[in-house]
Amino acid sequence: MTEPRVEVAIFEDHPMMREALAHNVVLHLPDANISYKGSSIIDFFKYLSGNTNPLAIDNPRNLFAILDLDLGDGSHPLDNLAQLCERNIAVIVVSALAKPQVVRLMLKNGAAAFVSKNAESEALRDAILATIKGQQYMSPDIAVALLADDDVAVNLSQKEREALALYASGLKLDAVADAMSISRSTASEYIQRARKKYTKAGISLPTKTDLYRQAQKDGLLK
Repeated sequence: MTEPRVEVAIFEDHPMMREALAHNVVLHLPDANISYKGSSIIDFFKYLSGNTNPLAIDNPRNLFAILDLDLGDGSHPLDNLAQLCERNIAVIVVSALAKPQVVRLMLKNGAAAFVSKNAESEALRDAILATIKGQQYMSPDIAVALLADDDVAVNLSQKEREALALYASGLKLDAVADAMSISRSTASEYIQRARKKYTKAGISLPTKTDLYRQAQKDGLLK
């Protein structure tokens, strides 16, 4: 049986870069079909819903999105990633400049690959082929940057550190508030602010276990 061809949707706000990415895909993967080129994920979904033959949706493993980290419309990269992943679309993130923390965060939240726009032209092909095999991929320069980034600095205030340490050590929110002689809402605010700072640094801490491990790593727990 012949495998369905690879379908690629390109999300990039700069027209010249959009065309360069499309050219790169076709050059290295002649059987690939560019199904969409634009900067709006919403427009792409409208296209899918209005298409009588909606690409390879019946076989979503063959539908890929090449997603610029910053679409220039104020949208958050994680939100854009989530919208595509919810449709079972494999996402290859591309960016000219990306902090190691951001790369980790995107990969942790579902991105299949991360490719630097400064990488060799074959990197995009390698990313697609790796994704087809179910393997996560990073272009070599991104991988080197991650290896070089041993520590992630997060600047917490004293109150944020204290609240996070107490909460991560196992205390409930009311107990944290009592220990710090503050209201429950203030204790919650300190913890949420600390979480947001970690998220901004590329470290997602959705559970109390995640908080404990990070607090332990950062020396907040005695």
